[in-house]
Amino acid sequence: MRSLRDLGYVEQEEERGSYRLSERLNSLREYGRDEYLRNKALPLMQSLHAEFDETVNLGVLEGIYIRYAHVLETTQPLRWIVKPGARDAFHTTALGRAVVANLHEVQRERLIAKIGATLPSSKRRTAMAALKSELDATRERGWATEEEETVPGVACIAVPLASMGEPLVAVSVSVPVHRFPPERREEIKQAMLEAAGASAAGSGPGRKKAARKPQ
Repeated sequence: MRSLRDLGYVEQEEERGSYRLSERLNSLREYGRDEYLRNKALPLMQSLHAEFDETVNLGVLEGIYIRYAHVLETTQPLRWIVKPGARDAFHTTALGRAVVANLHEVQRERLIAKIGATLPSSKRRTAMAALKSELDATRERGWATEEEETVPGVACIAVPLASMGEPLVAVSVSVPVHRFPPERREEIKQAMLEAAGASAAGSGPGRKKAARKPQ
C-alpha cells in the first residue's frame, strides 16, 4: 500500500489514516495513461504553444520524479529538447513543484523527506527548508517556477492540472533565459493561469490575445 501511495494510485490524507483510490486510477481505466493525459491536456498545450511558440511540457509525478509524458517543441532555432519518458527529480523542476505543492500535507511531507534523504547531510536542513518555502509560495500563488536549476540557460513556469481532475499532472512552458525578460515572464504566467482555469471550467483553453511586441 505504501508503494501504491507513493506512485499516486491511492491516497492517505493522514499518517496512519485509511487509504482511498486516487484520481489517477480513473485514467487507467481508459485506453492508456499517457494517451489519456495527452488527449486531456492537448488543447491547453496547443493554445500555449500557438501563442508563445515556446516548448510546452506535460509532466506526471511518479514517486519523487516528474516524467515527461508529452512535449510540443518550439519552432525557434534555440530550444531545450526533452524527450517523452525522460525524468527529473520533482524538486528541481517547475512541473514537480506545481504538483507537489498542491498534494495533501502528509503526502507532500513524505516526498520532501525522500528528497532530503538523497542530499548530502551538510546541506540537507538548509535545502529542505528552502524547498518547503518554495512549495508554500507555489501553493499560494497557483504557479511554479525554476530558472536554470534543471538545464543551464532554461527557465520554466508550470501550473498544476488538479482543477482538471489530474492532481499528479502539470503543464509547463520552457523558455531560454535570454527570451525571458520580466514582462515576458508575466505574460506567460497569466496566460497559463487563464488557460488552465478555462480548461477546468470546460470553456476551452482559448483566450483573447492582446497584441504583443516582438521579443
